[in-house]
Amino acid sequence: MKIAKYLGVFAALVCAVTVFCNNVDAADDACELRVMSFNIRCATGADGDNNWEFRHDTLLEVIKEDDPLLLGVQEALPIQMDFLQENLTDYESIGVGRDDGVRKGEFMAIFYKKDMVDLLDSGTFWLSKTPDKPSKGWDAACFRTVTWGKFRCKQTGKTFCYANTHLDHVGTIARKEGAKLILRRMNEIADDNDPFFVTGDFNITDQFDAYITITGGVDDIPGLRDCNKVAQEREAAQEYTFSNWGKIPPEKGEIIDFIFANDKVEVKKFKINPVKHSNGRCASDHVSIVATLSF
Repeated sequence: MKIAKYLGVFAALVCAVTVFCNNVDAADDACELRVMSFNIRCATGADGDNNWEFRHDTLLEVIKEDDPLLLGVQEALPIQMDFLQENLTDYESIGVGRDDGVRKGEFMAIFYKKDMVDLLDSGTFWLSKTPDKPSKGWDAACFRTVTWGKFRCKQTGKTFCYANTHLDHVGTIARKEGAKLILRRMNEIADDNDPFFVTGDFNITDQFDAYITITGGVDDIPGLRDCNKVAQEREAAQEYTFSNWGKIPPEKGEIIDFIFANDKVEVKKFKINPVKHSNGRCASDHVSIVATLSF
């Protein structure tokens, strides 16, 4: 009986070690990460019941529910950046204010889990003819920026590039030329074999020239894939990302927030989150989108 008992224990240990090794092998083979893009609506004083001070805790709930490894936010003013950095204690962030390259104006920031990825390099460029200094491009109404980072997955050692942006809401030329600039710049920043992806509020649908540009490519640079369309699994609470504080009826909603990725990235899942209310407040006038990416 003792021999049988010891044999049973030995078999269980062998099984446990086998499972553990298989998990390590799987982790070594691929880096899998969850990426969220979220236009958090700038903290203006003109939103009434949806002013920032009433909804920031709801927005924090949305982020923590999905627990992304990487988070790209748009329209974040300094007060919002300070709140997020104070409350997202597992994260570091990169990005600058679009108006002066320091702290003035909206940030297109990237938050990343500091215990899971290393930041190797980062920067910001402006969507304009003078991308290396604060400037407005073409027919744009506002200064528009791209924040980018090159990261290394601590567990696998694999490197990847990630860019976050917000295209102009008025300038059609600015959006198209901005899409070209994003492809050209990221092609320079990313190594040939690097996976890279871009998140943001693009202020377009898939029928616009800027979308066709970023998915079709420019010069000899290939386009990126819309993760929403190529995901192996897809979950959508509704088929739109701008909700106007939950007031847009489903039949009139549009997807204007996107996650694009190059062909080095496998898109396992894509999700459009529902409009989030808490204590009668919306988290934002947009909803967040989330992709599970692997490479």
